[in-house]
Amino acid sequence: MLRGAFSGRMATHVIIAGMLSLLLAVTVVALPDMVALWLVAGSGIVALVILKPLSAFLLLPFGIAFGSLASISALRVNIGPTDLLVGALSARWLMDHRHTLHSMQLQFRADRWRAASQHERAQIAVFLALATYLVVVCLSMVVAADRVAAFKEIIKWSEVLVIVALSASYLRAEWHVRMVVWATIGAAVAEALLGYAQWVMATGQAGPSGENLRVFGTFAQPNPYGGFINFGLLLALTLAIFGRDFRERWLAAGAGVLLLGAQALAGSRGALLGLLVALIMMVTIGWRRERLATIVAAVSIPLVAIGWLTNVVPARVQQTVLAQLRVSDALNGTVTSANFSTVERLAHWIAGLRMFAAHPILGVGAGNYDATYAMYALPDWPDALGHAHNYYINAAAETGILGLVAFLALTSATLYLGWYAVSHTGLSGALPSSQRAIALGLFGAVVALAVHNLTDDLFVHAMELQFALTLGCLIALLRMSAARQSS
Repeated sequence: MLRGAFSGRMATHVIIAGMLSLLLAVTVVALPDMVALWLVAGSGIVALVILKPLSAFLLLPFGIAFGSLASISALRVNIGPTDLLVGALSARWLMDHRHTLHSMQLQFRADRWRAASQHERAQIAVFLALATYLVVVCLSMVVAADRVAAFKEIIKWSEVLVIVALSASYLRAEWHVRMVVWATIGAAVAEALLGYAQWVMATGQAGPSGENLRVFGTFAQPNPYGGFINFGLLLALTLAIFGRDFRERWLAAGAGVLLLGAQALAGSRGALLGLLVALIMMVTIGWRRERLATIVAAVSIPLVAIGWLTNVVPARVQQTVLAQLRVSDALNGTVTSANFSTVERLAHWIAGLRMFAAHPILGVGAGNYDATYAMYALPDWPDALGHAHNYYINAAAETGILGLVAFLALTSATLYLGWYAVSHTGLSGALPSSQRAIALGLFGAVVALAVHNLTDDLFVHAMELQFALTLGCLIALLRMSAARQSS
C-alpha cells in the first residue's frame, strides 16, 4: 500500500513537471530571445538559490561583472541577474524564518548597545548607518523630479542592506567566505581576460591624448572597470602572500599578475590611487603601525599644505604634480585633449555643489543628478554624465546634508569594521592566520572603494552589491573569531 501511495505521488510529480516543461517550451518558442533566456536561466537560478542559498553569494560577483549583457528593462527600470539573485535569496530566507517572523522584534536600546561587545558594536554601527542612509534616500523621493530614478536608488540600497543582513545567516564557516573571495577573484580575472581581448583587438576606449587604448570590459567605462578589478586584485595579493598552502598562493599570484596588467590597461587614475592607498593602509595595519602612521599623517599633511601655499615647495615641483593630475592647463583656462576628462570632472563637481547649495536638506532627490543637471551646469559643459564623478558630492547633491552625513557615517563604520576585523582575528606565529589574511584583503577593497569614490561613482553596474558582499564577509569573519574565542 505504501508502495502504491509512493508511486502515485511520483506519477503526480512527473505529470506536473511534464506540464511545466511543456508550458516553458511553448513560452520559449513564443517569446523574444532575451525574455525566453530570462525564463529558462532565471528559473534555474531561482531553483538553485532556494536549494543552495550559498550559491547566491558565489554567483553575485559574476552577475555584477556580466549582468549588463543580460538585463531587461521594464518601466524604465533595468532588471538584471543580480536582482534575481537577491530576490531568490530573500525568498529562501523568508522560507527559513516563516515560523519565527511573527516573534521577531527590532530593538536598538541604549542598554543593549552598552551590553554589546566591541565587535558587535562595529556590526551594529554598519547596519544603523546603512539603514539610515536608505531612509534618507527614501525621504528624498518626496523632492525628486524623476521619481523612477529615485525608486531605482531605493531598490539599489535596499538590496545592499539585504545582502549584508543575510550574509550573517548563510556565511557561517571560513570556507564559505573563502569561496566568496575566490568567486570575486574569478569574476575579476574573467573581466581582465576580456580587457586583454579588447586591447589585442583594439576595441577599447582611446586615452586622453589619443595615443593609448583603455580597456573597460563589460562596464562601458574604464573607471568602474578598474574599480571592480581592485576588489579581486587586493584579495589575490593577500592570498598570494599569506595563503594557507603553496597551490593557493601560486594560483592567487597568477591571478594577481593578470589583474595588475588589466588595471594598467584600464588607465584609471582613480582606481590606481585607490589601489595605492589601500596597499599603504594594508601594510600599516598588517604591521600594526596605525598609531605611528596617524602621527606621521597628522604632522606631515599640514606641513606640506603650508609649504605648498607659502611657495616653500618649489614651483617646478608644484607644476610637475599638477601636470601629472592634468589640471595645470585647466587652472590657466586651457582645455586640452590630455586634461579634458579632468576639467569635465571638475565641472560636474561644481554642478553637484550648486545642487547641494540650492537644496541643502534633502538635495534634488536620489538618482536625480542627471535630471536636474541642466539647471546647475557650467555654460561650457551642458551634457550630463549621469553622476557627479565624486560619490560624496553626488550624495550631498541628491540627498542633502542628511544623506551626506549618513553616507560619511556608513563609510567610517565600514572602514572601522575592516580595521577591527584585521586587528582582532587570530595570529598564527609571526604570520597572519588565513582568516586575518582574507580580512586584510577585504579591508583593502573597502579602502580602495572609499578613495576611488572621491573621483568617481562606483555604485554603478550593481557594484554596490560587491561592496555589500565585502561587508558581509567581514561580518562573518568577526563572528567566527568571536565564537572561537568564547569556546
